[in-house]
Amino acid sequence: MLRGLATVLVLLAFASPVAAEDYPADSAIEWQEWDSALFEESEARERPIFFYFHGQWCTWCRDFQDESLENPDVVDRIERHYIPVLVDLDERADLFRRYGGRGLPFVVIVNAEDEMLTRFTGHVSARDLQSILESQRDMFSVTGREITPDDAAIDNLDTFVEMLDEVYDARADRLSGSATFGTLSKRPQPWTYRFLLRTEGWEDRIPGLLHQVADDLFDEVEGGFFFFHDPDQRDPVLALETSKRLDQNAAFLWLFAEAYETLGDERYRDIAHGIRDYLREQLWDARQLRFGNSQYADREYYQLDTEKRADTEPPQVDRNTYADTSGQAIAALASFARVMEDRDTLDWARDALQALDRYLQTESGYLHGLTAAGRPAMEGYLPAQIWPEIARQELARSTEALEGELPSMPDPVAALDRLEPFFDADLGAHAERVGSDLEPWSETRSQAALAWWLYRLPEAAITDSHIDRDTVRARLRIEPGADPDDVALGFDALRRGF
Repeated sequence: MLRGLATVLVLLAFASPVAAEDYPADSAIEWQEWDSALFEESEARERPIFFYFHGQWCTWCRDFQDESLENPDVVDRIERHYIPVLVDLDERADLFRRYGGRGLPFVVIVNAEDEMLTRFTGHVSARDLQSILESQRDMFSVTGREITPDDAAIDNLDTFVEMLDEVYDARADRLSGSATFGTLSKRPQPWTYRFLLRTEGWEDRIPGLLHQVADDLFDEVEGGFFFFHDPDQRDPVLALETSKRLDQNAAFLWLFAEAYETLGDERYRDIAHGIRDYLREQLWDARQLRFGNSQYADREYYQLDTEKRADTEPPQVDRNTYADTSGQAIAALASFARVMEDRDTLDWARDALQALDRYLQTESGYLHGLTAAGRPAMEGYLPAQIWPEIARQELARSTEALEGELPSMPDPVAALDRLEPFFDADLGAHAERVGSDLEPWSETRSQAALAWWLYRLPEAAITDSHIDRDTVRARLRIEPGADPDDVALGFDALRRGF
């Protein structure tokens, strides 16, 4: 039973309507929603399933939709030969990860047995998309080169640091080069930068990396970090993806607060304050006491000068709330509060966690999310169980630092026991989802967060639970083509003694 059911009913009464222009409004494609029965339909109709993962906040998704997906020839082929399924990345992050998603727009084509036929990431032209649909040609590349059988996963700290050393580009002050492991994506790696803050041999490199990523992505006018910058894109307008996401801003807030604590550069302090203020002014809903998940991209808006921006309505905020990304934001605010000795921010983080517990915590664990309309969504998602507990730990640490005493905490064994249904003996790991028709699988990013949570727990709590440390450690590995950020938090836990 949802603790905050009464609160949810109140939210339904004054929820904001969905914007009329949000995709798939007016789409010529008859999109279906995800359902496990799709595979039966695929077999009966002898048609593959065309999964399109998108985000309402994503600029390139809009371009791909307008210029390629809605092309009449593409629409005709999809409608005649495929079962089209539209999936929101944030609502179904589990599916996105399960099918190997790294960025948006993301298309996956599978057969009735859920076997991969084609997948690709990015905005392809209508002509290329038509060719893919005709031949189911695989356009997918995650590293900028083909993965070979000789490519091995990285499963230890030393090799991880060696890989980061290989991809470090001193001229660009970026982690953007190629290594035996692969080529890094253009998305920033804030968790990896945080790992490098305390890595021997990186003392002279990290300031340049931090200043460059701030130059690339920090919004000096309204605060907050944009989603990514592509240094290889010649057009500066197209180079910047102007959406702002809660999870990424949380990671950058944590990074720059600790960078200020470690290095003392006043610019890092100012940036951390800018992110904190952005979260409060744009993504935080002070009436409902919850975070929205993202702010939409808008190239034209962010090209306006400061004065014109002030007179212009800012881009829309996605008011859906998710347990994992909200937990990340609360943990980052708690860390900021400790570093800056800011009790007001600590109180805000405390209020946010209490509200998250009311909205999404059930007897069996946290739900994945709460829609803008106040409807709870998706049970049995592993990251939703982990990040609120990390937030609780960071709040306790900051409360002790600022108020001189450790607050009372719920029994950690009870929280760990709620993870027991997720453990799959065949996987040798906690599965990403339970209670669904999907075959169990695990994700490195979730295993890394789990390791960080466990690192902070008393040894007795882990001993009294179902969890075996060695089993969790064994899942801390990064496959060829994956982002370092997927595992950085877990390797940081290992380095600190987990």
